[in-house]
Amino acid sequence: MKFGKTLAERTLKEWRFYYVDYKELKKTIKKAKGLSIPKKELRTSFDAIIDNSEEKLSQFYHDKLSWATSYITTLEKRVEDLRESASEPGSPTSSLSSDASAFSIDFDTLSGSSPTGIADNLQIRLDKLSMHEKRNGDGAYLKDAYRRMGASKHFQDYIYAKKSLVTFAREIDLLLEFLEINKTAYYKILKKFDKHTGSNLLEERLEKILERNAFLNGVDLRNLKNTVQEYIDEISQLKPRLPNGWENRKVYTIGCFDLFHRGHQNVLLSLREFGAYVINLKPFADQIYVIPSTDPLQYIQSMVSDQDIANGSCCYARGDDMLNFPSREWVESVMPVHFVPRTEACSSTLIRTIYHADSDEIRQKAAFAKTRYDGKPIDENGNVLKLYV
Repeated sequence: MKFGKTLAERTLKEWRFYYVDYKELKKTIKKAKGLSIPKKELRTSFDAIIDNSEEKLSQFYHDKLSWATSYITTLEKRVEDLRESASEPGSPTSSLSSDASAFSIDFDTLSGSSPTGIADNLQIRLDKLSMHEKRNGDGAYLKDAYRRMGASKHFQDYIYAKKSLVTFAREIDLLLEFLEINKTAYYKILKKFDKHTGSNLLEERLEKILERNAFLNGVDLRNLKNTVQEYIDEISQLKPRLPNGWENRKVYTIGCFDLFHRGHQNVLLSLREFGAYVINLKPFADQIYVIPSTDPLQYIQSMVSDQDIANGSCCYARGDDMLNFPSREWVESVMPVHFVPRTEACSSTLIRTIYHADSDEIRQKAAFAKTRYDGKPIDENGNVLKLYV
C-alpha cells in the first residue's frame, strides 16, 4: 500500500490539520516535474510547506503534552479516592473481607455501603437458605445487591479510575502513533523529493527536522504511559468483588452516534465492566437497535424484557455528560443506572466544526482551540465556537 493512502486511513478525524501535509508536498513535487520549475524555486515552495507542517505539528504536540501533564493530577486524585474507599471495612484490602464469620447473615446488613460487604453477606445468606428458599429468593436478593453495588462509593471510584486511566492510556497510544506516522511522512516525502529532483536532501534535512522536533521520539509520552500503566495495575487489585451473576447482565445504553468518534468508542468499551452482553452499537456491542425519535422511552421499554427486569439481569450505563438523559425516570425505576467519565477534548461538535464550519477561519480556529468540559471547542472568552456565522 502506498504511504499516502496509509496516512489517509490512519489520520484521526479530529487531528487532520496537524499531520505533515504529505499530499500537498507530493503535489508540489509532481507539479514541479511537469512544469520544469527551477530547482531553487521548487526547494523554496517545498521548504515553506515543510516549515508550516513543523509549526502546526509542534503546536499540537505541546498543547497535548500540556493537557496530558496537567490531567495526571485528575487521574492521581481518582486513584487516591479509590484507595480510600477500598481501605474501608469490608473492602478487598480489609481483613474483614476474608473472614466470613465477621459478617452478620441478616438481610438488613445488606444496606451497608461497602460493595464487597454486600457481595460477601449476600453469598453467606444464600448459603444458609434451603434450595426452595434459594429458588424463590435469589432474584430479590441479587437485584438489591446489584443496585447497592452500583451506588456504592467503592464501585463508583473504581469505575471512574479505571475508565479514566484506560482512556488516557489509549489517548497516549494515539499520540505516539501520530508522532510515528509523521516521522515516517517526513522520511518518505524527503526521499521522494530526492528521487524526482536528483537531490541529496534526505539525510541532512531529516536530521535537522528531528533535532528541532525531538518530541517525535515520544520519550515524554512513553514516560506518562508507564506512570499510567502502574496506576492501572494498582487499581486492578482494588476492584470490588461483585455479586453473583453481575458479569452476565445485559447492558443497555442510548446515544446519538451519527458522527461516531473515539469518545463514543471509549464509553462503549467501558460498558463491559457492567455486564457481558452490551446492547447498542456494532462492532462494540452484541446487539443494536435504532430509535427513530428524540424520545427513546417507548423504544427502550419495548427492548427490555419483563423477565430481565424481574431477575435483575439488566442495567443501563452511559457517559456522565448527560446525567438527566431522556427516559431516565423509567429506566432507573426498573434497573440500576451507571455512569462513566467522558473522554477529554473529544466531541461531535468539535469534529463538525473542524469539518463543516462555513469559514476556513473557524475550521482552523476550532482545530487548535481549547475545549470545555463537554469537548466543545471554545474561544479565548470561553464561548463555544459557532458552526455558522
